Amino acid sequence: MGESEWQHASWVSTLGKWAWVIGILNGVFGILYSILFFQIWNIFLIIIGIAISFLVIKPKFSEPCGEKDWDALYGWVLNLGDFNVPWMLIWGIILLYFGWWSWGGFAVLIPAVMLLFAGPKEYNWSSGEKKENKIETN
Repeated sequence: MGESEWQHASWVSTLGKWAWVIGILNGVFGILYSILFFQIWNIFLIIIGIAISFLVIKPKFSEPCGEKDWDALYGWVLNLGDFNVPWMLIWGIILLYFGWWSWGGFAVLIPAVMLLFAGPKEYNWSSGEKKENKIETN
């Protein structure tokens, strides 16, 4: 008997798979808008957002989402002592700033939040690297 698929797997996988494309399209529209209204600083920020979408989101987030490789996404963490911070949240928040009207960031954050809080398994926020206090006796 096979494992049943997570109830949100289809749409989370689809949105996550296309998150990098949404980020790039967001950037293209943002650059066109910024050129039209001569907003040079926005062009610089949006180019960074496009680079993040292609260089980080595509390989580390969108490809695992497309393959429904939830374990790869759960394992993509920044370890801060005893706390695991999911990189998908960090990069989604970064894209909110480096995108035009934040579409790229939301395309990452919506699937990420679903995985973390309503996913097929519970996310491990603890790194499990708690050091044991050893009492030495003479």
